[in-house]
Amino acid sequence: MLVAKQKRKENIVEYILYLYQVEDLIRAFKLDMELIEERLVASYKTDDKTKVAITDWYANLVLMMEKEQIQEKGHLQFITNLVAEVNDFHQKLMETSKDGMYVQSFKTVSGLITELKEKNPDAKNDIDLGITAIYGFLILKMQKADISIDTLEAIKRISKWLGDLSKLYRDFESGDFAF
Repeated sequence: MLVAKQKRKENIVEYILYLYQVEDLIRAFKLDMELIEERLVASYKTDDKTKVAITDWYANLVLMMEKEQIQEKGHLQFITNLVAEVNDFHQKLMETSKDGMYVQSFKTVSGLITELKEKNPDAKNDIDLGITAIYGFLILKMQKADISIDTLEAIKRISKWLGDLSKLYRDFESGDFAF
């Protein structure tokens, strides 16, 4: 909850990636709030009031995951909606060419995005493809899997593009950027 709040303010893509990780963590604990409290919440170095808020946050996510029937896989609807919202922002940036640097940033990865679409036809949009690629990469790193130089290079380019997008999105939300 604390990390999520901070990431939401600073970097929308990191926020989404963090929420993907939280969903997987909840699944790893089999949506068991006792385990989540014991293993996750207890590790926070904070006051009791904040721990209660953190526990409530996890409990709410568990309830939503159960209600939306994504105990095994998938993403919460509010996250899916947020990815769609960020993609709409991306599309508007491309259509208006309001920020030439952003348009150029996307052009450097558009071929990669096309390749990813062929490998993942179920992806909903460009942002979904980019975030899913980065999340998959992070999981491979955690598993200490061998990662090719080409994959590393592709992830660097996608990360830069999504970083540029996140900055513009933050500026848009704060009123420092408008179409």
